[in-house]
Amino acid sequence: MSNQYQGTVTFMTDPLCSWCWGTLPTLFELMERYKERLDFKLKCAGLQVGPHEPLSPAHKDNLLRLWREVAEVTGQPFTHKFPEAEDFIYHSELACRAVQLARQQISEEPWQIFYALQNAFYVYSRNLSDLEVLYELTSIPGLSETDFRTAMNSSDIINLTRTEFAWCSKVGISALPTVFLDTGAGPRLVAGGFATAESLSQEISARLTTH
Repeated sequence: MSNQYQGTVTFMTDPLCSWCWGTLPTLFELMERYKERLDFKLKCAGLQVGPHEPLSPAHKDNLLRLWREVAEVTGQPFTHKFPEAEDFIYHSELACRAVQLARQQISEEPWQIFYALQNAFYVYSRNLSDLEVLYELTSIPGLSETDFRTAMNSSDIINLTRTEFAWCSKVGISALPTVFLDTGAGPRLVAGGFATAESLSQEISARLTTH
């Protein structure tokens, strides 16, 4: 980070958030635009962490309608299919744990791993509730599959993941993704829900100018 560092952008998201997938290119554009001025943090809010139950036909139809809308608005690709595995559960905590574990192992924000998870689910219908799939997608250097599985079920990773869920809830979010900017006085809301790179850039630049 340069000596012109002015604050931190926090992107609150979830691997199974379709609008987050739609917004990810925008976020990457902002990261490139402000890389000399801002730090960028990734927080998993735990959007899909309810009961471990299969999706009902009605729920599937609702999600497919949502994905068509997100694809139309954002231009992001979608396969419009669900994983074929009989044991597929639409639940994101394991994927969020994988993000947390990757952060610990690589000592930086795991943006490319988060991208890989979302791309695998929304474009290739990969099952993000399958530890074998998550191990393949995270590809953490030096970590065996046995050690990965052990870490994913450890109290340390579970607690860190759920603490992050609680933090996101505490700061207050009404939609995902949510973007916050902290210029020294605590996180302040920039946008909740989908926003274009231009609108986010204008808002962030205005706040940095007045800071």
